[in-house]
Amino acid sequence: MPPEVDTFGGFLLFREDSLSSFVLIAIILIVIGLIAAILKKLNTTQPADKLTFESCGELFTPAERSFYGVLQQALGSEYVVFGKVRLGDVVQPVKGLGRSLHQTALNKINRKHLDFVICRADDLALVAAIELDDKSHQRKDRGERDSFVDQALESAGIAVVRFTAKKGYELGEVKARLSERLNVGNGSVEVTTVAVPQIPNAETATDIDDQKVDSVVIEEPPACPACQSVMVKRQAKKGPNTGQWFWACSTFPKCRKVVTIGN
Repeated sequence: MPPEVDTFGGFLLFREDSLSSFVLIAIILIVIGLIAAILKKLNTTQPADKLTFESCGELFTPAERSFYGVLQQALGSEYVVFGKVRLGDVVQPVKGLGRSLHQTALNKINRKHLDFVICRADDLALVAAIELDDKSHQRKDRGERDSFVDQALESAGIAVVRFTAKKGYELGEVKARLSERLNVGNGSVEVTTVAVPQIPNAETATDIDDQKVDSVVIEEPPACPACQSVMVKRQAKKGPNTGQWFWACSTFPKCRKVVTIGN
């Protein structure tokens, strides 16, 4: 039945009850539209077994990769270094906590990761956690996160050593810092600090993986001739020098300088 109207001066005037009916119809149409949009979204959501992913690429950032190489050299063969380790795999809530508090503690440690974890090579027993702090750690939220991590590790009797992220690292400085901070049981981690020798900028050209190489016979990790950062030991995996060991700059790919190791 059409809405009832009055006329006034040639204009049609809807009665108040008719206007209310139109408002109600508009509201109903809006609600139906919202329900349809929600249902469409639910129907297009992929089931769990159909979800797809893509690789994140490299595990470490360039800064983390550079420090990782230096850290391995500083510790030697008695220790192994793992990266991106979940805090919940290193510590756990103590027994005796109430159910609610226990779950809260689990949630807090399972959502955080450590940059590096040092373990003994023979039994993989935990030795220490290593955190590499960039400028983001100056933020309030990051500071609160760092304080919690430090407290959690300290309460579990696990040392944590923090290094400031930078372009290059002195091997002797890293060794001294580790020796100063790391304690295990009644003893300490013995890390011998050695001076990093400077090498001449010789320019005898050869090729390892299409990179320019200085041919210098050295024993200790040298400083990079190009940027003075500490170098890390690498082995050529392809090309005419496959199997040959050489020193590569720890800041790679920013600096691609390499130095052959004489036989």
